[in-house]
Amino acid sequence: MYSFEIIDLVLFLGISQGIFLAITLQLLSNRNRSANFILSIILFFSSVILVGRLYYFVFKDSVFLWRLGMLVDSTIYLFGPLLYLYVKRMIVSSKEKPVLKWVTFIPSGLHLMYVMWTYSLSINEISEMYYKGFFNIPYFIVEISIITVFTTYIVKCFILLRRFRLAEERVLSFHQEIYFYLIILVSIFSVLTFFWFLNLTISFIINVYNLYFNYNIIWLCIPVIMYVVGFYSFKQPEIFRVPIFYPKKDLTKNRLEKDKIEALISSLEHLLVVDKVYLNPNLTLTKLATELKVSSNDLSWFLNKIHKCSFYEYINKYRLQEFIAKIQKGEHERHTILALSFDSGFNSKSTFNKAFKTILEDTPSNYIKKMSSI
Repeated sequence: MYSFEIIDLVLFLGISQGIFLAITLQLLSNRNRSANFILSIILFFSSVILVGRLYYFVFKDSVFLWRLGMLVDSTIYLFGPLLYLYVKRMIVSSKEKPVLKWVTFIPSGLHLMYVMWTYSLSINEISEMYYKGFFNIPYFIVEISIITVFTTYIVKCFILLRRFRLAEERVLSFHQEIYFYLIILVSIFSVLTFFWFLNLTISFIINVYNLYFNYNIIWLCIPVIMYVVGFYSFKQPEIFRVPIFYPKKDLTKNRLEKDKIEALISSLEHLLVVDKVYLNPNLTLTKLATELKVSSNDLSWFLNKIHKCSFYEYINKYRLQEFIAKIQKGEHERHTILALSFDSGFNSKSTFNKAFKTILEDTPSNYIKKMSSI
């Protein structure tokens, strides 16, 4: 006879919610479809993890269901690689979709072999070995290996996001909120993993087990976090993905001859000074290159080699000049600073403030005060 408590009902709701989100995300339009596909897989695995926790704790009287709960733990090793794959598909532009390599399945396969070995033992043998402390070392190895795998992919996520931030400035004239969303997401997992490792270390060395940051609690928290991410994805706009890796020769080799450089300078000046294309808040390197009838790589090389700046800095210099011109006309007395920044081509407050601080090394409000005092 199995007894169910409130926590069991919560687990059931979490499982059904995860399955619902995994299916519903696939019914969305083409917005971030590739990344949402990976997110659906993560949500499915999150539900599987909850099922495993449910079987492991609630159905201990059933040897089959209890062992099924142990078997499910093999999927946990895939969570780190899938998180990295989700981040990569969300922000990286590439001809081929990133996929999991076969080596990522090795830890999960080894754990599966270990669990299958325990299946060859009777429940009495397992109980006797457990009380004699036989499983202490295997449990430690399992936990530390999961933490190692997860930490490895968390670090890879941070490196990828850093490269994305730098690459974004090569091809976009604005920053996207997706960066902060993913940084927060990965940071939360970093904190959970750190406390999990801390608790594991303490429990193994001085045999004091923390009830709040252990193996089971962490893997109950992670599905909940991913469900929040799933709901957030419903309102996530289409992301401008960028190529993370640029060949060095694209930025160092003399790609253009002198006459072509002079022609590009003239054409670019006309587009920016006369047509004011920078007023388009969604202007990208690709769009500007199309207007100039050159390749994106040629334009990127031109800006780095001739103007010694990124596309982001180059376009936002003109936007700041437009903003300052409006301030000099006294338009800030009739309109808000944010409204004037939007009229100058910026598409968000964060992009405007960062550009102002990076290029003019000041804040908008302080800059206006200085101008007013002159």
